[in-house]
Amino acid sequence: MRSRELRKSKLSYKKSMKVIKKYMYDTFKVTFIIIFFPIVFILSFLCSRLFIPYLFKYKREGVTKQGHELNTWEQVEYDVKTRGIKDFAIRKENVEEIIIGSEIGKVSALQVINPENKSNKWVIGLHGFKRNKYIGLRNCNFFYKKGYNILTFDAYAHGKTFGKKSDFGVTNAKILNNIVTWIKSTYNPEEIGIVGVSMGASTGLLFAKDYYQQNKVNWLIADCPFIEAVIQIRFFLKKYVKLPWIFMSLAINRNFKKYAKSDISKMNLFNGYENFKELPILYLHGYKDRFITYNCSVVMFNLKKEVEEKPISDIVLFDNADHSSCYHKNEQQYVEQVFNFISKASA
Repeated sequence: MRSRELRKSKLSYKKSMKVIKKYMYDTFKVTFIIIFFPIVFILSFLCSRLFIPYLFKYKREGVTKQGHELNTWEQVEYDVKTRGIKDFAIRKENVEEIIIGSEIGKVSALQVINPENKSNKWVIGLHGFKRNKYIGLRNCNFFYKKGYNILTFDAYAHGKTFGKKSDFGVTNAKILNNIVTWIKSTYNPEEIGIVGVSMGASTGLLFAKDYYQQNKVNWLIADCPFIEAVIQIRFFLKKYVKLPWIFMSLAINRNFKKYAKSDISKMNLFNGYENFKELPILYLHGYKDRFITYNCSVVMFNLKKEVEEKPISDIVLFDNADHSSCYHKNEQQYVEQVFNFISKASA
């Protein structure tokens, strides 16, 4: 009984929303900013300068600290080994690097055609912030044994894909829409699913919000997504600067527009669920995640559940997992949960 009560408590919309609201403005916080405006203005200005390298200056090519070439098969091999993934299904000879063009820019992608099963099922893997298309193979590789073909791609402003400064998945959702269209026009697939991790998970959800009605897919796996970009940056600020975010958070979106030329307020997953109420979504999150709180997934799952005519979405919290570690710390259970969900979604 206590275990059930604990699980119910973890999945409480009210409790999770209360945690997220700590990173949102309210009357008290606005009053505080007005009273201490000079201090808030100066600290916010200084913090924007200090935080820019974290958001915008990351390696897209070259060699890792471990001596592996970024965005190559050797990097994913090392990643799989260090994370202890036991049953990585893809082999180097199966992977083809391709360029997919669109009206907004060229996208560097990996295509893994399954030569044995000859199915026409596809899964699209979306990597996280500062990662690349080879790391994107990690969390969807097990689909290969089930006969799926796999496509991963460098996100906007990552790896070899166009763009100079990441915008937390806003432009990437447009790219994903083009990728789905490309697969449909090239292969006429019988099934398309999406697996996103971290920023990739939020990208998949924003795609669903903005494009699903015109460009449908069969299911979506969202592994440790954040719910809103500005809130997530405030979470970063508190974690890394060790000061209350309210001192440092003034005009985040305006500053982001200045440097990245993008409006990150569009990465907002508090609303729009009517647009994809028919899409089965499995939310996965680590209870120990200190980078993106699991409360984001709980809130989004509850919002999705509210608009569904019948229950088609689900959520799984892994008690032992930190950020983006649900899969490699619970490999067998993770894979079982994913395919049980897809089986129900396809029924």
